[in-house]
Amino acid sequence: MTSTELRDYATVLAAAVALLVFIYNVVSQTRNRRIENLTRFHQVHQRLFAEASYLNINLPAFEAGVAERDRTNTEMERRFHLMLLEIERLALLANNRAVPRSTQIYMFGFYGPHILRLMTTAERESLFWELAVGYLKGLTADVERYQKLRPDERTRFWR
Repeated sequence: MTSTELRDYATVLAAAVALLVFIYNVVSQTRNRRIENLTRFHQVHQRLFAEASYLNINLPAFEAGVAERDRTNTEMERRFHLMLLEIERLALLANNRAVPRSTQIYMFGFYGPHILRLMTTAERESLFWELAVGYLKGLTADVERYQKLRPDERTRFWR
């Protein structure tokens, strides 16, 4: 074997190793990005359910299906609007496919239809809440489909 042939084999081997390293890096970065996006989603989710948040305060009413909005209570209205701002953050993550839809449905799907029902007609039609309203409507439709799945079909939502 000549030195030229050895150099050619070494070049091919180096290229193959470089390709494997590149593929490994792409897979690792994709995985890390997915974990970072899930972390962002969880942070927003935690803020939605923080100690003094609208959802946390009204959790028993949501679970009982009797949540009502007192528009005369300015403090609760402030909290409701802060909640909508957090929902917009969820919507931005959703619209950029940062978090799997199945995760969104599983972790926040129960509340979407209830929150949408609490919004006034003016809020639902406001251009300033379009992002939140669109997200909640989409989530509500997805939850309706989710509820029709068999238990074994819902296991993919647990990832």
